[in-house]
Amino acid sequence: MQMIEFLAKTVSHGMRLFGNMYAGELLFMLIALMGAAYGDATGLTGPILWLGQVVAGTAWAVFHILIVLLQAFIFMMLALVYIGQAHESH
Repeated sequence: MQMIEFLAKTVSHGMRLFGNMYAGELLFMLIALMGAAYGDATGLTGPILWLGQVVAGTAWAVFHILIVLLQAFIFMMLALVYIGQAHESH
């Protein structure tokens, strides 16, 4: 029964990490598409999209770096807790 528990913890740990990384990179791609829309826009819309991309990209990059540090700490602590639980003697 514990083997299923340990396997489930490992799989959920990996899926959370993948989900967090995927969401962050997907937002980077969506922000980059704002710059790609710059070429298709006419009038004042193009420069506003370009400026929006620069501002949003910079803000998201700083936020993403802080989130990555926090995630690294959380996943390290979870891994240590899981390893500690695996070595408990009953």
